[in-house]
Amino acid sequence: MPTNAPDASAEIATMEALLERQSADWRAHGGLDYAHRRDLLRGLDDQLTRRQDELTAAMSRDFGHRHPRESEIYELYPLRAELRYVLRRLKGWMRPRHAAMRWPFLPSTGWVAPRPLGVVGVIGAWNYPLLLTLLPVISAIAAGNRVIVKPPRLAPHSMALLAEIVATLAAPEILSLVQPSPAVDAAFPGLPFNHLIFSGSTRAGRSVARMAARNLTPVTLSLSGKSPAIVAPGCDLAKAARAIMAGKLVNAGQTCIAPDYCLVPKGDLAAFVAAAQAAVAELYPHGAQDPGYTHVPEASLRTRLTALVEDAMAKGAQGWHSFPLPTPHTGAAPFPPTLLWPAQPGMTCMDEEVFGPVLPILPYEHLTEAVNFVCNHPAPLALYWFDADLLRARRETARIPAGSVGINAALFQAAQPALPFGGVGESGIGQYRGRYGFERLSHMQGAYRQASRATRWVQPPYGTWTRWLMAQLLRRG
Repeated sequence: MPTNAPDASAEIATMEALLERQSADWRAHGGLDYAHRRDLLRGLDDQLTRRQDELTAAMSRDFGHRHPRESEIYELYPLRAELRYVLRRLKGWMRPRHAAMRWPFLPSTGWVAPRPLGVVGVIGAWNYPLLLTLLPVISAIAAGNRVIVKPPRLAPHSMALLAEIVATLAAPEILSLVQPSPAVDAAFPGLPFNHLIFSGSTRAGRSVARMAARNLTPVTLSLSGKSPAIVAPGCDLAKAARAIMAGKLVNAGQTCIAPDYCLVPKGDLAAFVAAAQAAVAELYPHGAQDPGYTHVPEASLRTRLTALVEDAMAKGAQGWHSFPLPTPHTGAAPFPPTLLWPAQPGMTCMDEEVFGPVLPILPYEHLTEAVNFVCNHPAPLALYWFDADLLRARRETARIPAGSVGINAALFQAAQPALPFGGVGESGIGQYRGRYGFERLSHMQGAYRQASRATRWVQPPYGTWTRWLMAQLLRRG
């Protein structure tokens, strides 16, 4: 360990010097102007387009295997859609907005202007290495900030390409990546950024928030939690099962907003299990060799999933796998789509996030029981509701705290640039995407321009009319 100490110290010193370089440039020149923001975002769009095949191949190497279409659909397409959505609207977002002044202050004027924060730190996540790294970067640049990115260590090939792309787009004092390492990972959240964005587990998010708090650095935390799928009575089970399994098995379930567990009417349990099995067979007909099925990149992750399955079955659950559980070995390998039923509290798969292609299925007697079950647990990053009665779906989902809601679909709410992305409670702090990201990473500065003698009435000597004016001001709201 002592032989590594100088290297760790040098890595941290390099990272601190980069932050100081960006901060000094911010102090000297202020936020990026519209043309600079536009050119950076256009350049990123161009690079993602031109290097698409390289990027999908790199991500497949990081996972052991991931189909290029899956990387295009769930990483590159959302990024390019976000870039184009932002570019079309950015100039309007940057304009100051008029604010109405209270009538005793007229003819004074006021406005709200979005101002860049300074230097934003971004901590990426390995499960969607491009998407979860670059979405916050897009918001930060759109808001006129400088950005330092700490990429995930589990995605070395795609992050090496991203480093090349970033180097072609901007000078290091504007946008830069640091090389991840244990020392860098540990120190990065404690740097005095003007804002810090993190995507990852709730446990890691707590640590990031504690470290950022030492500098009073505001944070946006996109965490995880157990996102439920509720199948309401009378729902088309085949359609619901296919939507749930499709959302669950994208990226082999290694998705922060994937359906984590499913609640179904007790009388429909057997039919739903059969429908889910049929959906898996239709989605991935070639089992472990299916080219559309993503691998789990590390043996430790598969060992953990196997332990979840074995624990549930030891506690009374039935289990079904679309192909046999993998034998322990190093490196990447597929983990089978797995159903566990009837799941119940006390099973490890119900006490912690699954984060893999394993779906626990809980039966319920009455719909209120299912709603209360979700409400009595920490708020999830996403909530999925499947129902033929859309009025009931909207009414019931409004009762359940969740970062986002999908009705009769899974994952697709996160593909919309017009919708905010983020959690609530233990699933996160703050939101980004589109205008929500622009405003999250801006200081919305209020400004007031004094006109004439409009404020003499609040200055001494106070007359009897002062109290009357105050009463009128409150009466008019």
